[in-house]
Amino acid sequence: MTLSPPTGPAGRMLALGLTLIMLASVWFAAASPLIGWYQDRASDLEQRRVLLRRMIAVAQTVPALRLDVSRAPRAGASPTGASGSGLLEGATDAVAAAALQQRVQDMATRAGATLTSAETLPATQTGAYRRIGLHVSLNAPWAVLVRLLQAVEQGTPRMLVDDLQLHGARLVVRPADPPLDAGFTVFAFRAAAPPR
Repeated sequence: MTLSPPTGPAGRMLALGLTLIMLASVWFAAASPLIGWYQDRASDLEQRRVLLRRMIAVAQTVPALRLDVSRAPRAGASPTGASGSGLLEGATDAVAAAALQQRVQDMATRAGATLTSAETLPATQTGAYRRIGLHVSLNAPWAVLVRLLQAVEQGTPRMLVDDLQLHGARLVVRPADPPLDAGFTVFAFRAAAPPR
């Protein structure tokens, strides 16, 4: 006994059903993942464009910062007026690092972020100043992270952000503003003690 495919309207319906099943399987196996991958890459590219514009804007401030540093009083001189307000206060590196950590913590709280860690880095001598560093980590949505970085940029004393690292989880269902794991280093300066 041999089975033959149905003919007529039943055969056409079977052929149409098989065609739809084949198209659906091609969609779920190839097209849908490719579209998701393309959207992820487009999002990554847009974030890199934003970061590039930001880095260009920061790089354009370097000549003005160098001019400010050249005009700042040297170690041992008493800073007055605006020149001194750009420096961390503290008689030692540890006191200045604690002040920096407190300022960054306050900025994070105002921005709506919670720091998951804050690590003080060893201070280094940079010309007539001591560079105080703090490496922070947090988990926050993009908008909160941007508010925190803007607060650091506009904060007093003058602070610099370095080594910014962002990691986002790949989620099947994307929330409107997914949280990111972020880490960056904040640097500020204090006047070095005069040589004895």
